[in-house]
Amino acid sequence: MWRNSLVYLKSAIKMSTIILLIRHGETAWNRAKVFRGRHDIPLNENGRAQARLVAGELSHIRIEASYTSPLSRATETAGIALESHHINVISDAGLTDIDYGDWTGLKETEAAQRWPKEYARWISKPHMGHAPGGESLQQVTDRAFSSLKSIAEKHNGQTVALFSHRVVNKVLVLSMLNLGLERFPFIRQDNCAINEFEQIGGNYTMVRLNDTCHIRRGGREVLQADF
Repeated sequence: MWRNSLVYLKSAIKMSTIILLIRHGETAWNRAKVFRGRHDIPLNENGRAQARLVAGELSHIRIEASYTSPLSRATETAGIALESHHINVISDAGLTDIDYGDWTGLKETEAAQRWPKEYARWISKPHMGHAPGGESLQQVTDRAFSSLKSIAEKHNGQTVALFSHRVVNKVLVLSMLNLGLERFPFIRQDNCAINEFEQIGGNYTMVRLNDTCHIRRGGREVLQADF
């Protein structure tokens, strides 16, 4: 009886949950400014080196669980970064990249030439537009934040690492900070950047944002373009 009461009490208490939100390493399409979306483009050599530097940064942290976008650039980053932790990395479709529709596989300049109005809206007011045939930021937010909340609830009181993508990370940061999607252009997410949030009872406190100090200390390049 007492044991059952203790289990119930422990489950009811909202403890501090640490969420490490990490963007995948660099790919050839990041460097060439090609819209990636759901296309499964792998890491390049710089991206793998960046992931190894993430591994060094995370080596002193006890991580109890990890979830990743199913796309290989995220799963490979997670595998490299968490090699020393010996935990299973779970694929979560909610963390997959935005669907860029007709822009997928096109350079940014080509999309701008072929769809000038849509592209201009995406740049100036991304919360009000999207690529032809693709997802809106609200659609990405709905699925990604639902996954994050479910993960945080499941791992109450633990430290969890999530590996995802530029757009997904941006909308998750905005959601955790209770900011509107119109602020999307003002959040930056570099390759293999680490974001850290503390969650208690549904409230999120930002500890660090777009941290790439480990990449720079390791002497690897971080692309200057937010793409």
